[in-house]
Order: sequence, then structure tokens, then C-alpha cells
Amino acid sequence: MKTVMSRITIGYRRVAGERDLVGRLHKVNLDLLPVLHELLHSRSVTRTAQSLGITQPAVSRALRQLRGAFDDQLLISPGRNTRLTERAEALVEPLGRALSELDLLLKPAGPFDPSTEAVHLVINTADYVTQLLAPVLTEICAREAPHVVLEFTWAGTRTAEDLARVDFMIGPRAFGETLGKRVGRLPLWRDEMVCIAAAANLAVPARLTPAQFQALRYVAFQRGPHTPQEVRVLLQPTSPLEVAPVCTTSSFLVLGAIVGRSDCVALVPRKVAHELARAEKLRIVEIAYPRKALPIDAYWSLATTGRRGRAWFRDLLVCAAARLG
Repeated sequence: MKTVMSRITIGYRRVAGERDLVGRLHKVNLDLLPVLHELLHSRSVTRTAQSLGITQPAVSRALRQLRGAFDDQLLISPGRNTRLTERAEALVEPLGRALSELDLLLKPAGPFDPSTEAVHLVINTADYVTQLLAPVLTEICAREAPHVVLEFTWAGTRTAEDLARVDFMIGPRAFGETLGKRVGRLPLWRDEMVCIAAAANLAVPARLTPAQFQALRYVAFQRGPHTPQEVRVLLQPTSPLEVAPVCTTSSFLVLGAIVGRSDCVALVPRKVAHELARAEKLRIVEIAYPRKALPIDAYWSLATTGRRGRAWFRDLLVCAAARLG
């Protein structure tokens, strides 16, 4: 309880402090701070006007406003010599630091430098896309962007608002086109659905008709138990053939393991079929189905376009996709 109360007290003090700061900022015209900075160093209205390229009357008006805001004379002239008040002396160093920090804060950002900058990028995609892209992207980043962290995940994405919670989604074009107009799109590669079978399963011919496929024991990809059929078709165009699978899984990689150790077959994208065949003793079987094209694109919310490093990563995705062939 004591810890909770301490946190509440700290939070209250922070909010109260921010309110006080806002109130003080309202009393000062921030445009006058560079004038004050120059006045504190030159101690002369004339020299300040010359340095800033403005008129002496303008500097005089600024000084009157600053005196009112700080409730202090700031500059006083006993005789011919102008000197700073105690309050003005105390302002010299913090004002210089504040203006330097503001200059850094407001200066336009330069191009993203992957060799030195650190960003954390979240990519929402299926496991097979991760298997295809992650090794290539990680290899390139190790060489060119050592401080960039890539996080591959798979979460439900149905709207542009969902998309804004990650940096990129990579998936089938048919699905991506349902995300709305406030979405950027980058074509990556064209794929198509094929069937995989165990290399030792000689009962499966080199080419299957839909009826032949459905007569076999088969396992199927399924995003989730409650995924509507219309969404399943967007994610996998051959899903209408999978009316009675003996097993379903949300992992394309698990499909390969099942097929490699059983008499089952499965429908998967061709690129992942080649990857699965490296790990399991599989062969690729063509499926005579008219709707099997599977273009894969990267998507992002246009509301997040300005995030640091995102434009660079889009170029990196193009390079990685080209290496996949």
C-alpha cells in the first residue's frame, strides 16, 4: 500500500508540475528567448539589433516584454556601463542550454542511418513468411544495421487501426486489400499453391485434380477455429478444397512435419514447399486448380509512415524479397 501511495504522490506531483510549467510558458513569448539570449551576452540593444538583423525599437519592445514576463529589469544602466541583474546572471547558462536543446529538438531529422541508429520493428506475418524472410533480413541487418531489432509476430489484423499497432504486416494481397484506404502497400513476390506429399508416398501422382486431392487424407492450414470461410479464402485461395481435413494447424511449418511422417498431403505456397522439403523428405505435387495464385505484399498504416527507419526497412524488404527469387 505504501508503494502504491508513493507512486500516486509522484504522479500527482508530476502532473501538478506540468500544469505549473504550462502556466509559466503562457506568460512568456518564446519567440523572445533568442533576443534575451543575445541581450544577456551583448548587454546592448543596439548590438542585439545588429546581430539579429532587426530594428532597435523591436529589441526595445522585446526587452520591455521580457522584463514584464520575468518581473525583473534584467539589464540596468548605472552611468555608461550596462550590467546584468542577479536574475539575468542566473539566466545566462540555463537559457543557452535550453535554446541548444530546442534547436536540436526542432531541427529537421536527417536520413535514417542504419549503421548507427537503433529501432525496433514489429512485423506481423505467418510463420512461413518468417521462415523465408527472417534469415535474409537478419543476415543483412547484422552487416548493415547492427542496432536494429526485428520482432516477428502473428496477431489478428482486420483493420487499419489494427495495422497501426505494428510496423508492417506481410501477407496475401487479397487479404491486405480488405484493410482499407489508409494503408500503404509494397509488392514483394508472387507465389502459388501446390500440394506436398511424403517422398515415400508413391500413391500420390505428380499432378492432382481437386477431386483426387479431396479423396486423399489431407491436413490443412487454419488461422483459427473461428476464422470465417471468406477470410480463409483471402489467406489461402485453395481453402475451398479443404472441406474435410484430418488435422488443422495454424502453422505451415507443422504441416510439413505431419506430411513427412504420414500418408497425408497438404496445400502450401510453393516457396514454403521448397523450404519444407529441405527439412523433411517431401516432394512437390501440382494441383490443377484455377485459383491458386498467391501474391505476397507488405502493408503498413499510413498513420505510421513517418516512424524512424520505416522507409529504410521497406527498401530492405525489396532487397530480401529479390534474394528469395
